[in-house]
Amino acid sequence: MKTITVICYTTLYRKGGEKFKRVAETMPHELQAENVICQNIESKKDLKAIFHKIAHDGDQIDAFHFIGHSGMYGPMYGTVDYPEQFSPFEWKQLEIPFSSNAKAYFHCCRSARWFANFFANVFKIETFGYHWYTTFSARKDKFKLDRSEDGPLYSIGCKGKKSHGYMGSIKKYLGVEAETMKSFKPEGDVDTTYDQVAELYNNVFQDIKVRQDEWNWFDSKIPHDNDQVLVDIGCGNGALLNELSSRIGKGIGLDLSGAILKQAEQLNAHNDHISFKQLSGPQLPLDDNSVDIVTSMLSFRYLDWDPLMEEIKRVLKPEGRFLVVDMVAVPIKTKELPGLISSKLKHYKHRKQYPEYYIALKKLVTNPNWKHMLKYNPIRSEHEMKWYLESRFPNKKVEKINIGYHSSVLAFDSGNFEAIKSLKLSYP
Repeated sequence: MKTITVICYTTLYRKGGEKFKRVAETMPHELQAENVICQNIESKKDLKAIFHKIAHDGDQIDAFHFIGHSGMYGPMYGTVDYPEQFSPFEWKQLEIPFSSNAKAYFHCCRSARWFANFFANVFKIETFGYHWYTTFSARKDKFKLDRSEDGPLYSIGCKGKKSHGYMGSIKKYLGVEAETMKSFKPEGDVDTTYDQVAELYNNVFQDIKVRQDEWNWFDSKIPHDNDQVLVDIGCGNGALLNELSSRIGKGIGLDLSGAILKQAEQLNAHNDHISFKQLSGPQLPLDDNSVDIVTSMLSFRYLDWDPLMEEIKRVLKPEGRFLVVDMVAVPIKTKELPGLISSKLKHYKHRKQYPEYYIALKKLVTNPNWKHMLKYNPIRSEHEMKWYLESRFPNKKVEKINIGYHSSVLAFDSGNFEAIKSLKLSYP
């Protein structure tokens, strides 16, 4: 048995592919490792194949390096036309032959925001990532513009235009020091559900209409039809189902948190046709072709996208629909300033209309348990959600229904779900 250093990189997903290759080819000389696999990976299947071969040969990985693009939830593969990303569930199913002292390094944007900590806890090894965006540099200790086509090249984290505006960009080109990779060690079992904040959350969302933009969008999309079956994934305290109860024949709320489902059952105690079930993974406890509409309100970010999409496809009836509303991280664009002004004016009016909501909301967001939960469940970046949904449903576009300085609310109507592009699933 031998120990191996694995260096993986992408070339197709987005721009920079050739430079990612140069970074990967520079790394073996820097690491001075004896046994090195340096290989491009363009899909989840490619990475699984590397792990499988090493395990089959009886070897172990003592260092794993990924160089490429990433979102909040980790490395991105494929292309922006059809992006792939291991979901939390998929990572947990992988068997990676790490040695007892192995370490993992993710040389990609914002990998320290959530993913490196998650990876450390799943695989029980020390994991490193960058908090800021990454850039290509001719030096590894500070930014230096690359003017060579074949010289050594590094992917470093640093402050720049995306993170610190034009001043950040100026400092970058003046030679800002490279960010030191953040280290994460296994923490043991961590409760990442809403269990500890269930009561506070329920106090905030007794009436889902306080989320006016989100509710108005759903209200316009869901017809009054007492024969339809509607399933809400990530249902929280069941406020959406409660508001929809008079227009549907049957409603089923699904959530990971047992404590929040108890709140949902209390809120919907008068609705005999509304029920709730607890999830333990991306499998839906529903029969084939039994559902007319699946909704996900402010919860799609937490879900295991590809595995769950296959399940949604299974349970929906022909011509069934999937409706998503969620918040994403994205800085405002200049052309969106009128939309920002409109959203802010509505916000100020909203504060006067629902003062109790904002009192309850403050208690929730300032609670230490809420902050702890967010640490392990960050909102996704806009491009992760937008490119994913639009690639799976050709000719369908994501809408932006609320605009903020650093985040926005997106909405998506799949239309006829049978139009979904064939999922190229490669999870375990």
